[in-house]
Amino acid sequence: MFLNAVVLVLQEILEAALILSLLLAFVRYLNLASGERVLSRRNWVVTSIIAGVFLAWIFSNNFSRISNSFDYVGLEITNASIHSASCFLLVLFAWLFPVKRSVAHLNHRSLGLIFCMVVVVTLAILREGSEIMQFGGGILGQGQAGLPIFYGGVVGAGIGVSTGVLLYYALTGLSIENSLKACVLLLSLTAGNMASQAILLLNQADWLPFTPTAWDSSGLLSESSVLGQLAYALIGYEATPSIMQVSAYLLGLFFVIISPISRLAWSTWHDEASQI
Repeated sequence: MFLNAVVLVLQEILEAALILSLLLAFVRYLNLASGERVLSRRNWVVTSIIAGVFLAWIFSNNFSRISNSFDYVGLEITNASIHSASCFLLVLFAWLFPVKRSVAHLNHRSLGLIFCMVVVVTLAILREGSEIMQFGGGILGQGQAGLPIFYGGVVGAGIGVSTGVLLYYALTGLSIENSLKACVLLLSLTAGNMASQAILLLNQADWLPFTPTAWDSSGLLSESSVLGQLAYALIGYEATPSIMQVSAYLLGLFFVIISPISRLAWSTWHDEASQI
């Protein structure tokens, strides 16, 4: 039970930690490229965390009511809506990201970028935080018997937060060119992951029809394994995805890959942009 608690909480923390670390790395790049602090890290991060925790608490306290709505598929519909909104905002972030040399142009788009980042991180904390709160509430009801599970959850949370910190420093430790390329790659994978998860939830709610399985890679990496669960949290890995899920994943990837931020990351103009 201890190990299961570690993996469960780690899986929930990792997705939110990945998104926050990724956006912080983008902010660092933008501030370096502009030569000034166009976006303040502290303000939007604190706002996102407070809003996310508060909404997660409300969501957790109304879990049964939400679950029973929409003919008892309210939880699936709500989470699908959250994933869809997150995917849309990540793609919008990629298209709003400034690529021109003018600092005034950077400042002009900063409000839209802040909006996207605040809402995306808030939704991630809402989604994952509410599940952790539900998990924690069940543990507290077990008294002493729940202590090993509680300690496992604490360890999992610590590993998840530490992984997010390490990811941020890994991204920012690269050269400015390679850092942007790595960030764009992770952004595209995250957007695809959100789109794929939304489709799966709508399939489960019978709001979308099921389509045939695209492939079965369970023999190579099982979803129930520790590595499989971590891969699911980081890149949305599934051993038996449907054709519709794969299509949604590729669509999320596509809209980020064709965005201005992607062209910036792999263009020759990037050398000039780094000298803004």
